[in-house]
Amino acid sequence: MMIQSIQKELGQSGFDLCHPIHTSWYNNLIKDEGLVEDGTLDMLPEPYAISDEKGGSTYNALLIGNSKRIWPVFLKWLESKVQRSRKENRNFADEEVLENVISPFDTCVDELIRQALERCFEGGSELTSYELFWSNGKRQKVNTNELNDFVTSDGPIAKNNYHFHCYDDEEHSFLVSMQRVAKTTGRYWNDDEATKLCIHPEYGTWMAFRAVVVLETKRYPRCSISPVPPPCPCPASDEEIKMAKTVFDHALKMSSSDERGYGATLNKSWEELCEYLHSKVCSGSKWEDVPDNMKPWIQLRDCISVGREKWKYSDAQLLYHYTKDREILKTELERIRTQGEG
Repeated sequence: MMIQSIQKELGQSGFDLCHPIHTSWYNNLIKDEGLVEDGTLDMLPEPYAISDEKGGSTYNALLIGNSKRIWPVFLKWLESKVQRSRKENRNFADEEVLENVISPFDTCVDELIRQALERCFEGGSELTSYELFWSNGKRQKVNTNELNDFVTSDGPIAKNNYHFHCYDDEEHSFLVSMQRVAKTTGRYWNDDEATKLCIHPEYGTWMAFRAVVVLETKRYPRCSISPVPPPCPCPASDEEIKMAKTVFDHALKMSSSDERGYGATLNKSWEELCEYLHSKVCSGSKWEDVPDNMKPWIQLRDCISVGREKWKYSDAQLLYHYTKDREILKTELERIRTQGEG
């Protein structure tokens, strides 16, 4: 029941792609690939498994992700931030408020996920703690049986006098290969050669993984670990994969000339490259404003046709994810206000 409750809460918060896993699946995969021995990746904790409500499958973690459905949720969250700031100072323009919100999308994701998990476990549960391994390499642990303030960017949250103690574990933080975690679910094909993205039979490349949450319970039943699901076959054609590889190689070439750019980190792992790319801020409220060395990375997702028609991000969402241009957010807030008035 716990697993299903978490999936439901996260889904209602905009994270519509949440898959139960056992962390041993991932650990065995990266060990088999030699990535633990050579120090490229670290293993996730392996607490005891939790039976699902039918008593059939057992898991100890969830992979948390989203499709394009997260964008309107994010904009609603952002608008609420703007309106609260304006109550404090009516002279604030959108630009000033947005400048004061550090990493708006990442902050939104952090808060929504943690608050969804809190709702699952407030008032007591069999869970003693859980750990969040974020896609940016940050690691956080939350103890559910300690009465301490749970803090968001808006201040502490207090509900029924039951609080959660959350702290960053910077010393033991490490990058988790979200693509490899996704591969173990049997729902995604990990394109390790061309796009370096996961491809889903329905969503294609139009989704993103935010975190892995590892659960630890008060009880320790000796549940057997569910077997790893069969792998997902490649949903894309050979021609599309070849085209994507051409675009990928072109993107590397375009970036490598910039000593401060993406190409300067080519000796790093793909996970580190992803973090570098998605934390880079540049102009891009319109396609013609996007730097030439960034455009191929944005075009890479579009090489795969599956999921494109139904699940492709809007232009605003796509450009913001890659450029972090806050002018996009200003325009989007104006758009949703106009729609609300119509």
